[in-house]
Amino acid sequence: MRRLKFLVMFLVLCLATCQEKSEGPTHALQEALEALNREDYDTYLQHVDFGTTMDSTQQAAMRQVLRQHLGWRQSERAAVVAINMVEAKMLGDSICTVYYQYTFADSTKEVASQKMVRHGEIWKLRLRN
Repeated sequence: MRRLKFLVMFLVLCLATCQEKSEGPTHALQEALEALNREDYDTYLQHVDFGTTMDSTQQAAMRQVLRQHLGWRQSERAAVVAINMVEAKMLGDSICTVYYQYTFADSTKEVASQKMVRHGEIWKLRLRN
């Protein structure tokens, strides 16, 4: 009986730890996608791991690419009305894949995934392999 109690407590602790680890990247991705959706490009870019530091010219170019992407997405589909995180799978201590779903104003839905990487305590979108 004592072993069973210990095993149950161990499993609960493991599940809680896994959930805590996956909340960081999920929350970071949610913030980034919401910033992108409201056209707050500077906040979105702060959530992205480019693998290098960008100067102001490169940042301006990225903002223009993001504007074009959002314009294309809005012309193809109605505006995004909801972004829901579906699941996070930890691939290690500092890498995670987050699965999420866009819901558009025309009721269509799109499921996607995003690899996230941890820099210290901060999770960022991983855009490179």
